[in-house]
Formats: sequence, C-alpha cells, structure tokens
Amino acid sequence: MATEWIEKLADGIKQKNHEAAEEYGRAQHYAGIVSARGKEFFLALVQYLQEYVDALRGQLQGDLTASETRVQTSPPDEVKITRARFPWVDARLTHQGDTIKLDYAKRPGAEGDPTMDRVTRAFSFQVGADDGLFVRDAFAEPGRVYKKPEDLARQMIEMLFGSNG
Repeated sequence: MATEWIEKLADGIKQKNHEAAEEYGRAQHYAGIVSARGKEFFLALVQYLQEYVDALRGQLQGDLTASETRVQTSPPDEVKITRARFPWVDARLTHQGDTIKLDYAKRPGAEGDPTMDRVTRAFSFQVGADDGLFVRDAFAEPGRVYKKPEDLARQMIEMLFGSNG
C-alpha cells in the first residue's frame, strides 16, 4: 500500500531528523551513564569528605582551634558537614539526578547564623566522548573538571575550611 508519496515523505523525515535522532540517542546513553555511575561517584565523594574531615580533626587535636566537626549522612543523597567554631561551618551537600549541590555558610570565629551569607555551588555530572563520567563546576569559568571523587572532596574541604571559600 506504500505509494511513492509515502516513500518521499519517509525519506524526508529520515534526512531532516537523522541528526536529531542521533543526538537524542547520545543524550539517552549519557543519561544512563550518569544514572548508573553518578550515585557511586557521590558515595565515594562522601567517603573522601569523611576521611578528610577526620584527618583535619586529627591535625587539630589538642590545639586551641580544635572544635567538634561532623559529617552526617541522612538520607543517603544528603550530607551535613558542621563545625562549631574556628571556623564555624554549616554545610549541606545533596545529590539529585545529574547535579551535586553544596550549600554552605561559614565564618572565621564562633557560631554564626546559618541563614545568613549562604553560598551555593553546583556541580553537574557529564559524560566524555570515552563514556567516562566526570563532574564540572558550574560556577567556575571555564568550568573546572573533577574526574575523581577525591579531587572534588578536596576542593569542597578547601571551600569549607580554607580562607578562600
């Protein structure tokens, strides 16, 4: 029943929409990679954050600037990092879909107002041509790339506890 005009119509669709269909297929493939590996990346990130906080706490033990510093996970896609003073830090790290967000407030001395002067940083999961997963800092120009969770954890610890954060 296919007539010549149906064949021409089908050929036109194939020619005009081939690139869009390929792009859609690539996007679906990349979304699958982010979905499958993004959670693993986030969980590893949290482990490194805990490691680095523990190491920092150990280095400050016995010093005048020593203070309670905690990393609390609840639910599994949310982490709270707090420090009572020197510096005071109130941070919340969340993972949702293809984004990791770090929302924090800090001040050099003792406790501050957790609603004031908050900073939010967004990091987006992306997939390279080799199907490798990485995270890009959405606020840096050009966006800084983190291929390993430990590198992103280090950057976050420096933002939260360093003088440049």
